[in-house]
Amino acid sequence: MCLRNLLPLLLAAPRQRAGRFLTWSFLFSLIFRHAQKALLTSAILWSHCGQSQPPGDVTLAIARTNTNATVSWPYPSRGFGLEFATNLGTANWQPATGTSVSNSGRWEVTAPASQPSSFFRLKNHLQYFGFWAGSVAPSGSITEQRGTVNFTMGGGPGASGDQAIAAGMELMFFAPDFSDPNVQSQIDAMKPYATNMLAFFMMDEPDCVANGDTNKLDQLLSNIETNINRLRLSFPQVPTMMTVGCAFWSYSNFRIPQGIDYIAVESYGSSGDPAATRNEWMSKLAFLKPYMNSSQRVFLMPGATENYGTETQLIQKGNDIFNYALTDPLVIGVFPFDWYSENYDCASAGVFCGNGVPATNYSISVIGNRSARDLPNLRARYIQIGHSIMNGAFLDFGAGDPSIQFLGGSSLPASSWVSSGGTTAIVDFIDPDLGATNQCLRISSGANANEWYVGPLALDELAVGARFRLVAFTVTGKENLLCLTTHSTPLSPAPAITLVNGRYKLWNYVNSDTELMDIGPAVTNAWHTAYLYTRNDGRVKLWWDDDLVFDGAGPLVNPFNGYIEWGSGSWQHDATTTVDFDWVAYGNHF
Repeated sequence: MCLRNLLPLLLAAPRQRAGRFLTWSFLFSLIFRHAQKALLTSAILWSHCGQSQPPGDVTLAIARTNTNATVSWPYPSRGFGLEFATNLGTANWQPATGTSVSNSGRWEVTAPASQPSSFFRLKNHLQYFGFWAGSVAPSGSITEQRGTVNFTMGGGPGASGDQAIAAGMELMFFAPDFSDPNVQSQIDAMKPYATNMLAFFMMDEPDCVANGDTNKLDQLLSNIETNINRLRLSFPQVPTMMTVGCAFWSYSNFRIPQGIDYIAVESYGSSGDPAATRNEWMSKLAFLKPYMNSSQRVFLMPGATENYGTETQLIQKGNDIFNYALTDPLVIGVFPFDWYSENYDCASAGVFCGNGVPATNYSISVIGNRSARDLPNLRARYIQIGHSIMNGAFLDFGAGDPSIQFLGGSSLPASSWVSSGGTTAIVDFIDPDLGATNQCLRISSGANANEWYVGPLALDELAVGARFRLVAFTVTGKENLLCLTTHSTPLSPAPAITLVNGRYKLWNYVNSDTELMDIGPAVTNAWHTAYLYTRNDGRVKLWWDDDLVFDGAGPLVNPFNGYIEWGSGSWQHDATTTVDFDWVAYGNHF
């Protein structure tokens, strides 16, 4: 096949098939060569398949403009950066300068077509998501986290390493113990796994272990460098990692050991307050970056255990980390601490836990502080974050940084949510997706509207997502369950998920009462996940249970500013419903 026939195939958007797609981790390289008046363009694509929830895609394109070549990709597509190199075989890729948004709504970089040879690739810097291992056998966490993370820590050669690789995870091994006379046997056991390794973990918190002693810190950092040099003899291509957790900037002799590739920054917070926690880890990053060389990268470690806040606070802390990580090209991973809880009452449950908590047995009571595994709303949010990092965001729009406000079912809504009246209760339920007890927010409409809302919002485009089920409903009448409007200029669309005579509908509300789409019959106790997007020019999209089911125009019927509403809506409420909401989220990045 000649190049001109091959190029459109390589530059085509990834195709979905049977719920699978070419993920955002793909890598494009474009080669520009100028020969007289013709511009020869070739492209090389590396990719792998991954599960979508829901899928996203991005396309890189090239066009000739007079004497220049313009590389472009869709706006918005947050998290991507264009890099260039003069040699395709080099590891020294550099950020391409001059990126701007064109009038056609695409990110663009323009380069002279006459340059001898340039290679460009589009790369998502935020690539990794996984949990700290905790103190329990790793095989359980590998089973429970499958499909949510792309690396696992704490496993080793043998059954756990094999299990993790089969689950699609990269491995983070603890470095061999070089003080062991039989260290070579450790190294030999690890060698078959080298191509599946994310990193060797060299040491946890040398700045904390030194406890303010500069001589001890120097010794610890020197030991790390010595051990890295030994590792390189057997594992020249495997990166290395360490954590920093205390006031490393207070040491006059602090340095990042030579050979360290990844620095995991503990970002737990000294209090439960998410805003204060964010200030703390932002300060740590500001202190750390001057010590880093151009090839070193950061993993951020949000606190995911009740030592560091309530479940609601931990969700916000995780959101803050994720939202920031999307914007900083030096941050390549999110690494929450911790997965397993402090301890488990296995004896009272009559369960043997000698080799770790049995996988997916979430009924065993926790003794002490709970962590992500046993905080179901926090776990649900991290599942979303993991999918977004591994698969790419399926919905990303608007100017400025990414923003997501997430409300779990473990606490009643607080500011900026406003109640229209009525009661909302926290209810325990057995979650079929988590295999454990979860909490949801239950709203019973009665004869009147009973909803929560945020607004007015002066935003021209907006999205809302929710996981919900109908516990009871009347077979006649209408009830708005999840509603969305934007800033109006002077009118905007008003789509809603509405129960209409026993069926779910994509509905127009506010100054309208018409159908956009029939979704299907309503069934009690069946959970659904919906994401609803709208733009003030009339564009409406609906994802229903992971599928994009509507992408079209909605009538301009809303003369007001933007609102997010959920519960029993105040516009159509002549049905009677009891609705459980596991979570509700709104923002510009899902």
